[in-house]
Amino acid sequence: MLTNAPPLLLDAIGLAVLVAAAVAARYVSRWAGWAPAGPIALIAAAPLVPRLPLLFSLTLDDLAPLLGLGLLLLQLPVPRLTNDRLLRVVLVAVILATLARIASALVNGDGVEGSLIMLVKGIARPALLVGIVAYAAIAMPAELRRRVASASIAAVGTLEAAFGLLAFAVPLPGGAGIEAARRLTTLYGTCPGRISGTLGLSPNHVGAVFVICLPLTVAQAVRSEGRARWAWAAAGALQLAALILTFTRSSIILGAAATAAFLILQRRFVLLGLVAGLALAIAFAILSLGCTTSSGGHGLPSNPVSLIGGRFTDSNDRMALWYAAARIMLDHPVAGVGLGEMDNTLAHHPEYRGTPFGTATSSAHNTILLAGAETGIAGALAALVINVGLGLAALRIAWWGAMRRDPLVLAAALAILAYLVQGMVNNLFEVGATSALFALAVGVFAVPGRADGEPAGAAVSPSA
Repeated sequence: MLTNAPPLLLDAIGLAVLVAAAVAARYVSRWAGWAPAGPIALIAAAPLVPRLPLLFSLTLDDLAPLLGLGLLLLQLPVPRLTNDRLLRVVLVAVILATLARIASALVNGDGVEGSLIMLVKGIARPALLVGIVAYAAIAMPAELRRRVASASIAAVGTLEAAFGLLAFAVPLPGGAGIEAARRLTTLYGTCPGRISGTLGLSPNHVGAVFVICLPLTVAQAVRSEGRARWAWAAAGALQLAALILTFTRSSIILGAAATAAFLILQRRFVLLGLVAGLALAIAFAILSLGCTTSSGGHGLPSNPVSLIGGRFTDSNDRMALWYAAARIMLDHPVAGVGLGEMDNTLAHHPEYRGTPFGTATSSAHNTILLAGAETGIAGALAALVINVGLGLAALRIAWWGAMRRDPLVLAAALAILAYLVQGMVNNLFEVGATSALFALAVGVFAVPGRADGEPAGAAVSPSA
């Protein structure tokens, strides 16, 4: 909607976002009685802000996480290096990935200005994510940190779901919240499209937001009592319904699987049935408002199950994209083709578009292969180590959460694992909002400190 807005208008919007975020952070901290609560809530709120370009690689959705991290920098001591071997390996891999991004910027930048822009992007994104992980991990007490972060993440997911379902049922100005249905899909000509939320990006990215938010929302229901339990259960159903209507196959499978696995491990079968049944009822009701029947009027399609399931029969181009990314990486093994340049490479070099699996028309849709195509083989190997290391850290904390019967820790671990798996079919780490939300979950849940009897797996701990 505002992508082509004048720079002054975008600057004014950015300033308004910063002011609103600062006020909100102050209010949340006062309400919680804990200074880090507001900054943590700001980082969680990243997906609520549309992704609009501002300066260099800075986008509007980066502002809340940057302000949140800045406030944590003022409130907390400087983190010190972990003694945990696994997390040290991950940190070394992050450093190597950043060096690969720097080398790619220097080699592939178009002149001084182009190299500078790419260099800022290459350094800023890893620095922001590592900063979020490190400072979120040392906000004490740990139990309060988990409660504030999980409630913030659950609230963001619920707001995103409500907006998306509204946009699907009642068309909003400029098509806000919806990506129009594409030709050659089962949705074309029947439904308005797929929920893309307030972020204004691909439904794949909004689906990734729900993959993190949904398990933590249901965990709120498990640990609550009375009316609060049913309210959180309804919020989880709302998110599951919105997740279904993103029609993003990987997100639906992973989000539903992580949530179901969590509730089964918690032996909350009634809650599982309630959330699933209510979500399907909401999804069908929204389909009846937003989609058309064969006669052209609104109403529930004759076979809504096949409409939803039909997305799983639509063809996809992942094998073609992976093949093209691998070829580009092998042809540019040292520095890749430059950050954000895989799309341009495909557009200007037809030899990469044609693959044995069809035509490759966009970037890799795989965290590791994208890093390889854009920063070279070293970048791909570093990305592989980061993904495997964080996955092992999530498994470790999942076991600890299950043994301690802490629903928030277990739900977060499953959400982190699901997000990492989705990163194999979508480009998630280069999107500010999704990566900031993921980094917050990792810092709060997957790398706890030793201060309250947790496992000796802390990435960071407060300086003495």
